[in-house]
Parts: sequence; C-alpha cells; structure tokens
Amino acid sequence: MKAFRDRDLHLPTLWTLLRAEAASGIMGLRLFIACTAIAALLLGAVWMLGNALATALERNGYAILGGDLAITVVNQPLKDDLVGRLAALPAVADVSRVVELRSTARGGETRTPIELKAVDGAYPLYGRIGISGDRPLEEALARRGGLPGAVVEETLLARLPISPGDPIRVGEREFEVRAILEAEPDRLSAGGFLVGPRVLISLEELPGTELLGPGALADFRYRLTKAEDVDRTDFRAAVADLTPERGWEMETPGDAGDRVRRTVARTTTFLGVAGIVALAIGLAGAWAAATVWVGRRARTIALYRLSGATPALVIALHGTILGLAALGGLALGFGASALVAVPLMDLVGAQLHLNWTAGALFWPGLQAAATLSIGIAGAGVAALSAAARTPPGQAMRSGEAGMSPRPRHAAIGIGAALLALALAVASLPIPMLAALAAVGLVLACALLAAGGWAAARLIARRRPKGFVGLLIVQGLSQPGASAVKALAIGIGIAGVTAVLGAQGSLERSLRGEIPAKVPDLVMIDVQPDQVEALRDRIAEDPALGGLQADPFMRTSILRVNGVPAEEALVRADKSWVIEGDRSFSWSAGPTGSELLAGEWWTPDRGAPPVIAPEEDLAQAFDLKPGDEVTYSVLGRTFTSEVVAIRKEYHRTFRPDYLLLASADPFRDAPHSWIFTLQGSDGAAIDRVIADTGRIAPNVTAIDVRRIVAQVRQVIDGAVLGSLGIAGILLVAGALGLAAIVAADVDARRREALAFALVGASRREIALARLGEALTLGSIAAAIGGAAGLIGGWWLTTEGLHVAWAPGWLPFVMPVVLGALAAVSAGAAGGMSALPRGRGQMARHLAG
Repeated sequence: MKAFRDRDLHLPTLWTLLRAEAASGIMGLRLFIACTAIAALLLGAVWMLGNALATALERNGYAILGGDLAITVVNQPLKDDLVGRLAALPAVADVSRVVELRSTARGGETRTPIELKAVDGAYPLYGRIGISGDRPLEEALARRGGLPGAVVEETLLARLPISPGDPIRVGEREFEVRAILEAEPDRLSAGGFLVGPRVLISLEELPGTELLGPGALADFRYRLTKAEDVDRTDFRAAVADLTPERGWEMETPGDAGDRVRRTVARTTTFLGVAGIVALAIGLAGAWAAATVWVGRRARTIALYRLSGATPALVIALHGTILGLAALGGLALGFGASALVAVPLMDLVGAQLHLNWTAGALFWPGLQAAATLSIGIAGAGVAALSAAARTPPGQAMRSGEAGMSPRPRHAAIGIGAALLALALAVASLPIPMLAALAAVGLVLACALLAAGGWAAARLIARRRPKGFVGLLIVQGLSQPGASAVKALAIGIGIAGVTAVLGAQGSLERSLRGEIPAKVPDLVMIDVQPDQVEALRDRIAEDPALGGLQADPFMRTSILRVNGVPAEEALVRADKSWVIEGDRSFSWSAGPTGSELLAGEWWTPDRGAPPVIAPEEDLAQAFDLKPGDEVTYSVLGRTFTSEVVAIRKEYHRTFRPDYLLLASADPFRDAPHSWIFTLQGSDGAAIDRVIADTGRIAPNVTAIDVRRIVAQVRQVIDGAVLGSLGIAGILLVAGALGLAAIVAADVDARRREALAFALVGASRREIALARLGEALTLGSIAAAIGGAAGLIGGWWLTTEGLHVAWAPGWLPFVMPVVLGALAAVSAGAAGGMSALPRGRGQMARHLAG
C-alpha cells in the first residue's frame, strides 16, 4: 500500500462517509469484536493478576521479611553474647527477635492447634500490624490484671469458642484475648502451611508457657535493619562474618516470599500459555472475521470506487471502522479482565496479608493491549489490502469479487501475528517454560491441522449414493478448509480434556493413594518421658493404628569428604540442604524406608554413628556409600560414613528426615519425638486428642484431616479455575470456527439456493449441513481429545507428580464438546445459508 496523501484521502469526504458507515459497519463486525474481546479477556486477566501479585511481593519484600536482613535458627536460640555482638555492629540499626512454633490453645474443655508467635517490643521493624481497636500491639500484649495479653485470629474465637476478654491457656500459661489480628505484614515469612489460627504473645511471656523444652520445634528469627549510611552489601557481609559454626539461615528482602513468588511465576506462566492459545485463536478468528466483513462489502466498495473514491480513501474508511471495532473488543475484553482481577487480588491480598494498588493492573493491561493490537493490525492489513484490490466491475456484476491480499501484505499480517505471539511468550515470568509449552501447543495444532487435512482427503475419495451424503462429502472435501476448522475447535477440546484428565488424576490421588498414606493425627513436641504413656493410650484403642514414633532433632551440614559444604555442592538447585538447620533423626535399626543404595546397619550398631542421607542430600553432593559427611547436632560435630541412601515420599504429612543416623550416641541427647497415627473412625481421633491434653499438655496434636480437607478445597478451586480457562478456550475456538465458517457463507448460500432449484428440500440441506458439522466435530474431538489426553498425562506426571488415572470423563467429553461446539458454530456461521423460498433464490441469483 502506497503512502497516503491528503488529496487521495480527502478528509472531509472520509469524515462524511465514516459517520454514515460507522454504525452499520461495526454491527457487521460482531464476530471480529467477539474474537478480539475473548483474547483480550484471558490475556489481560493473566497478565494483570501475575503482575499485580509480583509487584505486591516486591513492594512488600521488607515487610514480609521483617527487616533489611533476617536470621533464622531452629530449636535453639542464638547465644546472648552473639545477639549482643550483632546489635553492637556499627552497620546494624535495630534488632527484633521473634519466636514461632506450633502449639495448642485451650479454652474451657476445648483444644485447637495454633501458630504461636512471640514478639518483642521492636516488632514490627517494617510494615504495620493491624489489630482490632487500632491500639498499639505492645499495649494489647501487656500484663493487665495479672494476665498477659494475646492477639488472635478471628477463626480461633469460633474454634474454642471464646470472645475477646476471655482467657485461653497456651502451654502452662494463661492469656487474656485482647484483640483480633487483622493484618500481619510478615505473614509469608512463616513458610509452609499453617496448622491453626495465629496467636501473638509477648516474647517475655514465652518462657512461662514451658513450650521451649529440649527438642522443641521452634523457629528463632532475628530481624535486623541497617544504619542509614551503610551499603547493603557491606551490611550483609558484616553480619555474615559472625556466622556461628552451627550455621544459620540468612535472608534478604529479595528472598522474602520466595516460595510464593515462584508459585506465582509458574502459575502465571501456565495460565499465560492458555492466554497465548486464546491469543492465537482470537487472531485467527479476527483475521477471518475481518476478511468476511470486507468480502461482504465488495459491492459497497465497488460503488465507492466507481463514484471516484481512491484506494487510499477506501482503505482509510474501512481501516477506521476496523480500528473502532477493535477498540470496542479490547475495551470489552480488558474491562472484563479488570472485573475478574480486582476481586481476585482483593481475596489473595487478604489471604496473604499483602497490600496492593489498582495501579498495578494498568501497565500489564496496556502491555497486553499493545501486544494484541499488533496482531489485530496484522489481520487488518491483510483485509484492507484485499479491499484495495477489489475489481469494481466484477463486484457490481456478481456481488462477489475475488478478494485476496497481496502476498507482501499477507506476509506482513502473518509476521505481525507471530510477533504478537512472540511478545506474549517473552513477557511471561518463565519464558523458557512458556516456550516449551508453546512448542507443545504448536505440535498439537499441527496434529489437529494435519488430521483435518488427512480426513478431508480420505472423505473426498468416497462416493456416497444419497443426496445428503453427497453434500456432506462436498462440504468436507477441501483439505485446507477442513484443517483450519478442525484446528479452531480442536484446540479448545484439547485444553478441556487435559484439565479433566489432570483433575481426575488429582482427585484419585487425594481420595485413594494419599489417604492410604496420610496419617489422621500428628503429635509434635512429645518429650522422652511421655513416649510410653502415649504409646499405651494409643495401643488400648483398637480403632487407632499405624503408629510411627520418631525421635526428632536438627542438624546442619558442614563438610563432605573434608570439603566445606558450600564448595562440595554439585547441584545448585539443592542448595537448600545447607541453608540453616535441617531435620535429623536416629534409629536403632531399619525403618522400612526404601533404599536406593547401600544397606541398613544392624540393630546392635554402636558408636561411632553411621548415616543414611535422604535422596535430596545425596543428589546435592553426589553421595555414595563410603563417603563421609561432617555435620553438627546440638553444637557437637560428628563425621560419619554414608552406608545407605534413602528415598522419602514428601506428600504424606509424615515426618521425613534429611539425615538419619544410627542410635548411639544420639539416643542419650536431649530431643523430642513426633508421633503419627491413623484412626478407623473420627471419634477415636477426637478422643485421643482430648486425652493427649490431659496426659501431655505440652504436646501439639495436629488434626491432619482438617488440613487434607483444606488441600482438597484448594485443589477443587484450582481445578474449577482451570476448567473455566479451558471453557474460555473452547468458546474462543467456537468463535474462531464461526468466523471461518462465515468466510464461505455467501458461497454456501448460493450453493443451497442452487440445490433448492433442483428440488432439494430445506430439511435435506439442513441435514447435510448438520452432518458436515458433526463430522467436523468428530474429527476435532478425536484429534483434540487425543492431544488433550497426551497433554493431561504430561501435566499430571511431570507437573503434579501423581499417577495418571483420568477416569472415563476425559474420553467421553471430547465427543460431546466436539459435537456441541461444531454444531453451535455451524449454526452461527453457516445455517443462515438455508434458502427461504424460491423468491429469495431468484433475487439472489439475479444479484
């Protein structure tokens, strides 16, 4: 297309024509608007949510961490002199101490697990703690009337049940509930799942609870802020110089919420791939819809040209109308995206205690709009090129002109669409993962297109005897058109099938495999002198069983084969095994764990101890039987020979240990025990929880049944969301198919009128069109369903790491969806071609 000139355009004429044409022109672009809107909806929602969450995590990094630097040790606090030296560093401005552990709160005769958090007067160093009444936290936790205060989450009130002002007992100390916890800036620093409501108390009152006995599972956190004139690198180096031999875990604001950040990045990437699919389908549908619209205006364009309009004026007029329609589609799609993103971000922000601003949605929305606009512009270039090349005389004679863009302009359109897709892939948090998934989608698309093409070739060779069969074969005999139609609807079916297969496998894993392995109850902080009493209580109830009792300690890895652990590490992704204290246990003999290498020690094994590291630790250092590992337990250093490598199953809610050693000399060291057990009925579990409160009041009993129920709710919500996305893909595919079917609706109308002329009834023509649509749907269902099953298998085994057990629904649903989507799209785009009497036939053929 040549550059426009004022005399070619004649702007007053353009404005006059635009006012006359805009309304009717845009109404003819409903499919174009719908395809644009649905691509904008999914692409915009994913980008808005992902960016808003990532921005909130980044902006709240200091508040999540609780300082400029955080040090965490487990089981035993840092020595007072070391804490004093940290506070005395010139680079350090303030130090805040926090202790977190799991315990049990009692209100009357009712007990419930809690997440206990003891804070000092400096807490929080960053962010704002929100409690009911807007009073200072220190005031709410202070002693009053002889009782210290506690700030609790509202869910605790319902579980006990109690009200503000009532007493609760935590360990051996009674507290008065003073306020409700509404906002906790460092909530995400707590790490994994929470077993119960949060309870905040003063650090000064923690010793009185007597919960910090030998082997208590407590996290001691030290938050530090730097002096104003100190560089952050120098600040961290100064603190690191004081690292004790036992080690500690040191985090920066960039590490804060890292687990959530990784989850957000991966989730955004996977959802972004769905957005890319919607983008591709939407662009294909928009291209077809724009081409159909221009084709149906062939006679109008010819009238303009014969009346003296230049090609530039025709292009400008139709380009402006297309642009207005695209803006309408973008506004609808991104408006719906915002309506989805805002309440979801409010919900996520409340759950994660994150502050976020609506402004975080603007730039990703603008970026998505720009990306989509590039692809839409490419579709417009091809359609407008065809409009400029319309032969006026031929269009006036038949109402249909051979409208095809110049090859150069078609290449520009395809290039713009590919650029939009590439920008969408590059913008996701994990581009490589997105690219790999996109390659898989491309292969699925290629399979769908190839299947549609091959099926059309096979069908074209058939010679049916009946009239209806002949029409069906004729309608499907064009390989290119059949390939495009199969692709348009099949990709949505593939998405739905993949999600259904993954959902079925997840549900069977939860209800079958996991419940067989997951305990109903976990007891932590069991002291050695309480072990026998609890064993006896469990043994006397025949409804209880599956008891596993393990000593629990903590260790830190120092050296491997004499080389410092940091230098000996061979797997960077396993560096977490040397960050701070890790789980450690001892056993007199074989535990029943699966061995990947080596052999168990004998029950009479004495000192020195030998060890059986877990698979992750072995992979981190490429350990083999015969290697030596130096580690620290309770401040003492041991060097032991590796005699076996163990495999652990991490999704069972039973304790697993990075390092397992023979019993001597650890059996005589201070430690606690962890009990896990199962019950044949819920009442037995409830009874043992109540009795544990009397036998061992310091023990925290965690009801895993409630946690599993919460996990099920989360998974159900995720699956429902995935089904919604797959449904959007299916709708996008149906719209794309409708646009593609509409591309030849005029030819189909003339064809139907010709059939009517030779005596075919409307019923016969309708049956032929229905048979064609069902055949097309069956092709898309077979190929799309197969591609979806393969994708679902990959997602289940590689992404979710559960056994592939899809059930019957993913095999049946593609057939149903294929038939429904193809017939619906055919009705929207092709059933209007049915003749409505001989008068219409005569008028149209006389055109």
